[in-house]
Amino acid sequence: MKYLRFVLIIFIFFGCQEENKEHFISGTWKRCNKDGSYYEYKFTNKYLLMLDTNSGSVSIFGNKNIDKGIILFEFENGDNLLVNNDTLIAISKSKSKVILKSIHTYETYEFNKAKFEIDEIDSLNMEAWKNKIFDNFEKRAEIENCPDVRTEAEKNIEILDMDEFEEEEIPITEIIDE
Repeated sequence: MKYLRFVLIIFIFFGCQEENKEHFISGTWKRCNKDGSYYEYKFTNKYLLMLDTNSGSVSIFGNKNIDKGIILFEFENGDNLLVNNDTLIAISKSKSKVILKSIHTYETYEFNKAKFEIDEIDSLNMEAWKNKIFDNFEKRAEIENCPDVRTEAEKNIEILDMDEFEEEEIPITEIIDE
């Protein structure tokens, strides 16, 4: 009888504890792109906050966590994604690094766990929050100093210059039905 009582107490004790299991992507992550640009990401169970040195702005996207990855989507009147409702599946994950692959573009994204946290969005004082977030981001980007690892061929992509072309006048002939 004592054994049964002991088992019951252990069962109740462990059964009543809350399981605080965060999604593997939750938190703050960073990465360097091939072109030397630096990115920081804050993933929550509702949104993705993204900062990057290319645009110099803060972008916010919707985020839905799924078992093996995430679904990213655009908020109404928000920033645009390359592919709306893109599903990113984890192909490798650890506490310090996650590699996700898009099921639409097949591109892979490697995220390294950051040793800092980006503050939660302050919707009551958005401009001050953005300024603070971006000031701290610029300091970290400078310290990170991401190198440009593109080949010369990748750096010298030809761009079509529309100013080079002269406008051609197309004669309009009137067709008269008799």
